[in-house]
Amino acid sequence: MGSGEKKLTELLEQKKGKIVEEWIRRIHHTYPDETANFLKEEKNEFANPIGASIQQSVWPLYDEIISGHDSDNLYKCLDYLIRVRAVQDFTPTAAVAVVSFLKDIMREELLETIEEQGLYREYLALESRIDNAVMAAFDVFMRCRERVWEVRHNDITQRPFVLSGGMCASYMLRRGKKHLEKMKCGKNPSLN
Repeated sequence: MGSGEKKLTELLEQKKGKIVEEWIRRIHHTYPDETANFLKEEKNEFANPIGASIQQSVWPLYDEIISGHDSDNLYKCLDYLIRVRAVQDFTPTAAVAVVSFLKDIMREELLETIEEQGLYREYLALESRIDNAVMAAFDVFMRCRERVWEVRHNDITQRPFVLSGGMCASYMLRRGKKHLEKMKCGKNPSLN
């Protein structure tokens, strides 16, 4: 690690709390105001699993982007953050944009110091890692969305209904046969 990289890493560690808290705040504000307030204020992870997943993923994600050493760990951190957004009504762009928020926050917090200390080259390398994380987030999002559609497809194909909204004929026959058997045994089918 060169002296410029070391200086930038130290600067990123010093500003970590402020940067990550702002990142979390901006992620919260991708939701409607009432939801954003709930995500921010409710600390119980069982009452607020989305807020908890944001908190638990963003801190290690920041560390992973800064270090840029372990792509498997990067995917794990992103998975925890993006999975929730994949099952919600976010577009792919809106779902993964939360990772790119880090770039704007870092520029706001660090640009003056980067200029003063001549850390442009090191900072550009950091922005490239953020860009790579955004692309990885898109991969994670698409994998999660594919899984959602797979589950939905399986649910539809396993139901006893045809797509037109009526019941499948074989299901109706099986159901009718069970109904007749219950009546023969003297059972009231409406109670079962």
